[in-house]
Amino acid sequence: MKRTIVCISFLLVFICIASGQASSPAGEYLQRAEDLRKNQKPDSAFIYYEKAADEFQKLGNIEKFVYSCNHAGIILTRQDNYEKASMYLQKALTTGLSYLDSNHLEIARTYISLGVVYAAEENYTKSLEYHNKALAIRLKRLGEYHAEVATSYGNIGNVYLRSKEYEKSIEAHLKAMKIRGKLFGETGAEIIESYKGLGNAYREKKDYQASLTYFEKALQNKILQRGQGHKELEKFYRSISDVYYLMDNKEQGDSYKNKAAEVLKN
Repeated sequence: MKRTIVCISFLLVFICIASGQASSPAGEYLQRAEDLRKNQKPDSAFIYYEKAADEFQKLGNIEKFVYSCNHAGIILTRQDNYEKASMYLQKALTTGLSYLDSNHLEIARTYISLGVVYAAEENYTKSLEYHNKALAIRLKRLGEYHAEVATSYGNIGNVYLRSKEYEKSIEAHLKAMKIRGKLFGETGAEIIESYKGLGNAYREKKDYQASLTYFEKALQNKILQRGQGHKELEKFYRSISDVYYLMDNKEQGDSYKNKAAEVLKN
């Protein structure tokens, strides 16, 4: 008899929770936010991520709450509203670490987002701290050869570039390139980010020949992806042009500069 009563009690609790979730607009708010983000309407997306976060918090759905706060913070970061972005991201982190597994991939997303905020504020030490925490989670959960692990190495490489630690930047971008090469091939679209990162790091290190090698690889890959004459080629032509000017090779610098201007006309 007692066992029957306990079972009925648990069933009633489950029904109450389920009916509460069914009547909550949390899922609808989140879907609306995702759609608006994909349609490049960040201001409206932020409003719905905020609404979704509030509702998921009431429901006790911690994973979705952290997810919603993360995306609200990402939008604010892209709008250069770092103080408010940090507020949402810290809320996501505090709640996530209190209730989720400390190696949860959504917490890794929070760490990355905080790393971006601190880098934008030129606090590179703090930025690297968070990016390395995200990397550690991704390595543990996803293994070494995973696209998200490559992204983390790329993030770390970019922060080292901004902090003028060029050797460390190159080391991180090479790790990202190795993973992307294995996963997608040396002519895959994904590896372009590694080529760009290495081109930038070698340029700042004043190893112009190495810089040109990687920018040329990035250009050729982009041509494979987009075709000759595409507007997205402009930034690659411009990067190559800049390196030639640094090498005092005006003729080649002018040539690539003209190619950059030409694709923008198309």
